[in-house]
Amino acid sequence: MSFPATDQLRAEHRVMERLLERFEGELGDPQGKGLFALATTFAEIQKHLTRHFAKEEGVFYPALAAELGAADAEISKLLDDHTQVRETSSAMEALLNQASPGTDLPISQRAELSSLGWALWNLIHHHIEEEEQGLLAFADRKLDAGSQTRLAARMTD
Repeated sequence: MSFPATDQLRAEHRVMERLLERFEGELGDPQGKGLFALATTFAEIQKHLTRHFAKEEGVFYPALAAELGAADAEISKLLDDHTQVRETSSAMEALLNQASPGTDLPISQRAELSSLGWALWNLIHHHIEEEEQGLLAFADRKLDAGSQTRLAARMTD
């Protein structure tokens, strides 16, 4: 049995929040084994974000815009959030690629890594909150159960 599209996206948000909890702890010691753990968690976050954003951008947002005439401004804001997350992720990935896992980083590099990590953490948390209180709540009010189920099926294809 399928569950509503909005529940599917919320479930993915909960997975991301658990990854971010782990990431938060690892940001405190980004060197040696801690750097390896941080890089591993970051890779999981990127993998999850790639799949999640593809569902939202490729299926969910266009369906709401087309079927409901949802405010373009709200969808545009969420897409801008995606862009900011991608840009910050890219900068963090570049910095992690410069570091050898298992090594001690210079203080300036640890500070930059921590700063980017916290920026990413904040951007993702903010996006989840905005999306759940805005577009997902709107979809819950406006889409009937059949539409939600069909949309969820399209997101899993």
